[in-house]
Amino acid sequence: MIIFDLQCDKEHSFEGWFEDLKDLQQQIKKGLVSCPICGSGQIRRVPSSFGISKSRSQAEPEMAAKLFGQSIKRYVLENFEDVGPQFAKEALKIHYGASEARNIRGVSTTDEEKMLKDEGVEFFKVGPPAPPPADGGEEED
Repeated sequence: MIIFDLQCDKEHSFEGWFEDLKDLQQQIKKGLVSCPICGSGQIRRVPSSFGISKSRSQAEPEMAAKLFGQSIKRYVLENFEDVGPQFAKEALKIHYGASEARNIRGVSTTDEEKMLKDEGVEFFKVGPPAPPPADGGEEED
């Protein structure tokens, strides 16, 4: 396996593993290689840089985590229906079979999330937690 440095037309840089240069060229020609950040299929090989260091750079794991996070975000945006503030209602409908099973995304309040957990609805939260209400009291509907 050979690792090639690649770049898309939006100048996002990433690596790809291929059997050899011919394999890379064939996969690019067939549209099998896409940018993990933006999904662009306009890919080119760029010169590889290298360096010799005694310890691993802190930037490497951070960049890998950033690329992974961007890939997940793109996947969710492309494959989950945005139901906005109706997330809890739609999740309950799907859970109880009143709506078609599908991937959804949206927003919910802390109270709605607690209710979903109490009902046994499986979900995961992405992003920072919602700030508490300005007056410090309970949220109103």
